[in-house]
Amino acid sequence: MLLGMKSALAIVLGVVLCALSAPKAQRDDSWAQWRGPDGLGVASGTSYPSEWAPDQNIAWKTAVAGRGHSSPIVWRGRVFLTTSIEGGAAPVGHQAPVHPDFNFKPGYLHPDSVGVDRLYALKVMAFDATDGRMLWDRTVFDGPMYDNRHRKNTYASSTMAADGDAVYAFFESAGLYAFDLDGTLLWKKSLGGIAKAGMGPGTSPVIFEDLLILQCDQEMGEGSFIVALARKDGREIWRQARTTRRSWATPLIVRTASRVEMVTAGAEMVVAYDPRTGRELWKANGTESHPIPSAVAGNGLVFLSAGSSAKRVLAIRLGGDGDLTNSPAIVWRYRKGAAYVPSPILRGPYLYLMSDNGLITCIEAATGKVMYEGGRPPVPATFTASLTSFGDVLLATSEDGDTFVIKAGPVHEILRTNPIGEPVYASVALAGGRIYIRGEQHLFAITAGK
Repeated sequence: MLLGMKSALAIVLGVVLCALSAPKAQRDDSWAQWRGPDGLGVASGTSYPSEWAPDQNIAWKTAVAGRGHSSPIVWRGRVFLTTSIEGGAAPVGHQAPVHPDFNFKPGYLHPDSVGVDRLYALKVMAFDATDGRMLWDRTVFDGPMYDNRHRKNTYASSTMAADGDAVYAFFESAGLYAFDLDGTLLWKKSLGGIAKAGMGPGTSPVIFEDLLILQCDQEMGEGSFIVALARKDGREIWRQARTTRRSWATPLIVRTASRVEMVTAGAEMVVAYDPRTGRELWKANGTESHPIPSAVAGNGLVFLSAGSSAKRVLAIRLGGDGDLTNSPAIVWRYRKGAAYVPSPILRGPYLYLMSDNGLITCIEAATGKVMYEGGRPPVPATFTASLTSFGDVLLATSEDGDTFVIKAGPVHEILRTNPIGEPVYASVALAGGRIYIRGEQHLFAITAGK
């Protein structure tokens, strides 16, 4: 009898431990961070509209002032978004920091750097997910910016994150802000000036347990760091210095069979950390180009890419220790197809890359075998938004506002083209059976059969 009770207790204890160590369940009605559930760009549900137009299947359309490339996030019946509104001239004498070039010589100025000579209001907004009504609007910063931005970029390009009863908005040099769901400011924090060659912000915050983690790579590596803050009050919990130069990729939290790894892209090196402590777990050679695309992972591998100059894609086996650069943990490399901006996506056995002009490459993720490359959109286009997916289709949204519905699988097939009627630069969000698209002037909610 006692033996039976011990066995039963062991079974119950095992179930509890498994539940505690399992990944947090994803809500079908939420898209709570950059690239949604687990940061992979894949909706947790499958019942989403696959056809829309300006006069078809639009549940609602709400005007959004200013400019921003941050994606909408959806949490507890609300849609959250950031924006930047240009104002008058900055004070006389206000200048951007001096940037080093690739030879570390000061005085680098990109020809498309703009913005530091103007004032900007940075806002956090909340909308009702049901009907698009603005619920609240908070200006968190109003003044001159620390640095320039690329003329195509904005000062509101980092996507928010949400969990529990709070949402978090990161504007890099202009600060980090935590709000409750009704718009009350909980806390704010400055991480100092973050300079990226006058190209502007882009990295988004990630949430892990009670931590908010921010990757702050800048310039040619001097001053780069990654930091974890307490979500409750913004206290710094840990910080690690980094030597990698400026990047715009967002860290990816991956749960393996034995531990949790946080993978960070870098031109000089890829580094995985323990997100609880900041301890380095492993590192490998980097993406060479400045990483703007974020990593994706699955089936024991993580995939990183960059294409700002050289096109580079890496597949690295998770779970390693130390320097993996010349080890079998580097499963394969590919030197074409990588984008300057859009992030790739992993569906089933295949990794899909999309170039900035919309060319799709499909790779067998486990082996690096190319299934097809050069899959073209039906019309010439440019892409800033990253690939997203639901069911057995991929969604590729162009700057013209056309979303191409592509069949997942080893053969390239475009099923449909869905226009929204205005330019789109932000990646789309999928939650609760609706697709949310942030256009140049409006936020759209798309639903089936409307």
